[in-house]
Amino acid sequence: MRTKRALFRLLILLPLPGCAYEEVAAPTAPSAAYDLLFEESSFPLSTVELKVRQSDNGTRSALFGQTISGASPAVSADGNRVLYVGTSTGQTEYDTQDLFTVVRGGAPQRIVLSPGTEYSPALSPNGERIAYIKLNEEGVSQLFVALVDGRGETPIVVTTAPASELRYASPAWSPDGTRLLFSAGAPGLLHLWTVNMNSGVAQQLTNAQLSDIDGAWSPDGLTVAFVRTLSPARSEIMLRHLTTGAERTFAFAWRNRFPAWSPDGTRIAFVSNMTDNADLELYTMLPDGTGLTRLTDDEARQQSPRWIRRQP
Repeated sequence: MRTKRALFRLLILLPLPGCAYEEVAAPTAPSAAYDLLFEESSFPLSTVELKVRQSDNGTRSALFGQTISGASPAVSADGNRVLYVGTSTGQTEYDTQDLFTVVRGGAPQRIVLSPGTEYSPALSPNGERIAYIKLNEEGVSQLFVALVDGRGETPIVVTTAPASELRYASPAWSPDGTRLLFSAGAPGLLHLWTVNMNSGVAQQLTNAQLSDIDGAWSPDGLTVAFVRTLSPARSEIMLRHLTTGAERTFAFAWRNRFPAWSPDGTRIAFVSNMTDNADLELYTMLPDGTGLTRLTDDEARQQSPRWIRRQP
């Protein structure tokens, strides 16, 4: 039975000012072994599968040892649960696109939610709550949160424009699970926001005359990486310090998407077509933009990288 939805309205605060960017200090503590989980599709892009690339030797394999057709993965902090978008074909009671969850050693399970097309899922660090965007039959998008089993589905609303004009994108949980980062705004002009999940207080972070999407928290919760869209053919990775509001950009060529911080904060994974302006490939870099490393070079397209803890 679907739970009746409650409305979670937000108090809107002013955006933070910008200033000169301060370098991000890499933590000195050693990290556990983490690999990269991502979605991969090959020409003619008819099948999208979840793959894992081992960080030490580059070996690629299926997630949890099973072929999973899905996209936009999100990972719990312990690496034992993955949330993703799947296509429910041949099932009349399903929507065209639904959220699924799979645990290590288990089979994928559809999350039962209210009608609509879900995308851009995020999983809380403890694996208990989900955030996602839902598109209804009228084509209006809305940000929701729910328990991982689909209960308690609750919309989160930014009241800066008529609902029919608002668009939402790319939610991401803070490392301690108390705040949600997301994009909201008019079509083609989305800005970064955060909301405190305990108080309901929201804050607008960016106010550029361009869309800011794909927000990702640094492990210490002090910095967010995101993507600023300059044109349909060009987008740049950005960093914003949450205390000072300072921003910096990494002006790699062409399209750059989906930044993801490593759990120890020493690297940022993302995808880009900077080399040949063709397929998106996996890259990593240090937080200061040095150490740029291309991880894939093939005819497939990689998207939505996420770090996942390697199991012993």
